[in-house]
Amino acid sequence: MLLDEIIAILSDEKGTLNSALLKTKVLMHSLGKKDLTTWVTNELKGYPDENVPEYRMIGASVHGHVINMTMQIRDYTLPILHLSKERQQSLTHFACQLSIDSVEESVKRHREKGQKLARPLPTEFGGLFKEVLTSDTNVVSAWCEVNMIEVENILAEVRSRLLDFVLELRDVVGIDVPEKDLAAKAAVADTEKMFATSIYGNSNTIIIASQGIQTITNRKDDIEGLIAAVGKLGFTQRDLEDFKQAVLEDRSEGKTPDVSEGKTGKWFIKALKETGKGVMKTGVDVVSSVIVKALKAYTGTP
Repeated sequence: MLLDEIIAILSDEKGTLNSALLKTKVLMHSLGKKDLTTWVTNELKGYPDENVPEYRMIGASVHGHVINMTMQIRDYTLPILHLSKERQQSLTHFACQLSIDSVEESVKRHREKGQKLARPLPTEFGGLFKEVLTSDTNVVSAWCEVNMIEVENILAEVRSRLLDFVLELRDVVGIDVPEKDLAAKAAVADTEKMFATSIYGNSNTIIIASQGIQTITNRKDDIEGLIAAVGKLGFTQRDLEDFKQAVLEDRSEGKTPDVSEGKTGKWFIKALKETGKGVMKTGVDVVSSVIVKALKAYTGTP
């Protein structure tokens, strides 16, 4: 069974994430959930811009080839504390947009040959360090050397998140379910919520393919902030009014507004169905994740 094959690959340290993600994409289509593949596609093909998940933001240190009248150092850690905070941030933080296959290959080369990922800096950047080096020292070339431990962590995060999802899905559909029965079995589960929780976790930043990001910033008990956060998804004013009413009615009845129950839950299911019909500009995975996180922020739920 496809689901078991994915679990087997993810459970084996020698199994490639590229293979697991490809099979996951097939699985989503067979379940009729192809709108949940935004994250899978980005991991497979690489991210189109620097709007990457938090686990793909990795550190780097600035190195250079320096030379003066008495010495030459081909790999010298350059000082950066004299630079502005913004400049330091741009040099020491790196958004890894590489495909998961390229990340795996980079980690393999590092383990076997000690090779590291590096981002070369333009020649003119050498002048940035002139004032803190001796007067006769020149920076021939400079680069940002990526922290390979954090690159390896990308693989761990993707493997762990995807494994959480497929294991939870298997708990719902059961073991050794025939392929022809898989979609029907999965239909009883809240696959969208399951996927959003496993993949996006507690991060408040939602990746929306190449359209950018949405950061959840509403606070506890701030109903207008909640509506504003969900409103960015493109819901009509009528939909948002219904959402607000559902949340307030659940609160008045002593219930915690949640996507799995109460009037809020009913609104959520209706919203996902509309999204699945192509009414919204974003996919079900994004809509589901944003609503879940916004509600957690509103209710103060961890």
